[in-house]
Amino acid sequence: MLIFALALAAPTPLTQTHQRDIACVVELAVVADGQKRGVTAGTDVQANGRRWAGMVGARITLESGQPRELVAFAMTEAAKARQARVGDTNTDTVTVADCARQMAAELAMADAVNAPLPKPVKAQ
Repeated sequence: MLIFALALAAPTPLTQTHQRDIACVVELAVVADGQKRGVTAGTDVQANGRRWAGMVGARITLESGQPRELVAFAMTEAAKARQARVGDTNTDTVTVADCARQMAAELAMADAVNAPLPKPVKAQ
């Protein structure tokens, strides 16, 4: 019985969705860095990007069963791959706009879940 339980808890490889989410974290980190240096315009992603990156990392760790160090390593490798692609126009990558929309939606859902319930209204 114990062996069966351990087999169910075994880590699974990162899915395409996980890899896409990691690529989005990297793209938004590049935008945030550019905004910090004052060379990139657009919606400010500096403050929320860090929070969302933590949420993505935690979600991938939970869903895949991989240790967080491995997920962090995957993010680092994705950043290196992104850096190697600078100037390459023939890549099939995620877009910053799509990533920003995904980040905004997931942060809004997290805020809604964590929002306090309204105070009850007493009948008169």
